[in-house]
Amino acid sequence: MPEIKGNTVGLKAAQKKDLLKLYQTRIDRSALVSWELARRLTAISFDTGRQIGVLIDRKGNILQVLIGDAKSIMISELSRFRVGKSRFRGVRWIHTHLNGEPLTQDDLTDLALLRFDAAAAIETTAAGLPGRISAAWLTPNAGKTPWHIEPQTSLSRFELDFYGLINALEQEFARQRDSQSTGNSMRKAILVGVTTDRMTDLQRSMNELTELAKAADIDIIETVTQKRNRFDPKFVVGSGKLNDVMITAMQKGAELLIFEGELSGSQMRAISELCDLEVIDRTQLILDIFARRAHSRDGKLQVELAQMKYSLPRLVLKDDFMSRITGGIGAKGPGETKIEVLRRRVKDRIAKLEHELEHISGQRRMRRSQRSVSGAPIINLGGYTNAGKSTILHELTGADILIENRMFATLDPTSRRLRLPSGRQSVLIDTVGFIQDLPKDLAKAFRATLEELEDADILLHVVDISNPEFANQIMAVQQILEELALDDIPQLTVFNKIDKTAPEILESVKAAWPEAVFITALEFASLRQVPQALDEMLDRQPADGE
Repeated sequence: MPEIKGNTVGLKAAQKKDLLKLYQTRIDRSALVSWELARRLTAISFDTGRQIGVLIDRKGNILQVLIGDAKSIMISELSRFRVGKSRFRGVRWIHTHLNGEPLTQDDLTDLALLRFDAAAAIETTAAGLPGRISAAWLTPNAGKTPWHIEPQTSLSRFELDFYGLINALEQEFARQRDSQSTGNSMRKAILVGVTTDRMTDLQRSMNELTELAKAADIDIIETVTQKRNRFDPKFVVGSGKLNDVMITAMQKGAELLIFEGELSGSQMRAISELCDLEVIDRTQLILDIFARRAHSRDGKLQVELAQMKYSLPRLVLKDDFMSRITGGIGAKGPGETKIEVLRRRVKDRIAKLEHELEHISGQRRMRRSQRSVSGAPIINLGGYTNAGKSTILHELTGADILIENRMFATLDPTSRRLRLPSGRQSVLIDTVGFIQDLPKDLAKAFRATLEELEDADILLHVVDISNPEFANQIMAVQQILEELALDDIPQLTVFNKIDKTAPEILESVKAAWPEAVFITALEFASLRQVPQALDEMLDRQPADGE
């Protein structure tokens, strides 16, 4: 049944009747708005003292009638009107202004964010008749603003082949998108970061988020940051800043928003409902990378467990999905909601995964016990992600493993025999890299993998000294080791990539870390310092039973 949306409080019965009659109006599809429809809108607007608006489809049918107050109208939920990546929503927004003002900034923002075919404001004169019209529509390559605004003119003089215009614009948007995507299948994203503290700390986090996005094969087209007194409880960023982000996304073809902090389920839903973009946070991005890189059975199980634990508190369904199920005739109680069923299934899956991983953990303990019996010292490669651990393992042992200059290239543990200069045999194990603020669920899920560190005789802590944040990365690794109660393992700190480091920085670090080893992993003459240093450390360690 047709209904009136918006501020209907205080309307007279006759006014409501006039508003409902608008649904019977139909205009020619080639016209933006007809004189007859404009006259009826301004008459009702004059009578009520409020703005009146209609949504019109491309066949000229009135889909929705809305009423606001004297200054604005709140547009209702538009999810039933589909929108594509290279097309508009298929509806135009026509409404009245009481004081003759042109389209406002809010009107233009709605045009961009809601991807209307067009938006127009019609002046309501003192006689209740249509006066001037202000119209705008989205255009490709529009520069700083994504819209074109027609000069305000008398409605009687306004001429436009609306249907032809929209078809031409959609074709142009489609060509633009095709040209942007040619030769580049990577998803386009905008990074968003908010802080209530120092901007320098946020910038450091945003730099790392950029590297994470690259590791996930995502093309970053814009980075947006904001400093606030407090985080917005609904959108994290301010609503005005978020509007700017959405407009930028539309202009540059972004399909993904990545937030630096962790979003709650309600925040993720609120932001995604404001636009037609996928919204994820840093944790979800890391989980996505891990899901791509895990190859072993236990690695895949660990990633799935982390994903399940992450998703459980974020299981949110829209109201129209909340109907009761499984509560038919003869059932006890009202039944379960779909969301309850989903949560129960996720919990069951989590329990099953944890049981399987506990079994895998037992198998790992058995293998570690066998290694221990062999008497070969165990050396674990640890450190921040992308520090060069896998390169060192490959160069020292010839291990056939994936080596990439990207974060989390290695997830599954790899162990190889390594003969040290003294002739003693050792076992060198590569493990998953660490990262600042590692998601707790991910750390817990990878407990079976990180247990490899427990029986290590030496932790070979690899540091990328060429990274400007290497000092913070060292602290992050030490913090994680402390949380895992592994900080008592003897460490050999190896500063890698000295060939990419300024001499003054290198000398300063050497003075501060006299016991460390400084190498370039790809140069064997430099790398052979590592086995020698390991031999010396093992010689200094007390024998079993001492």
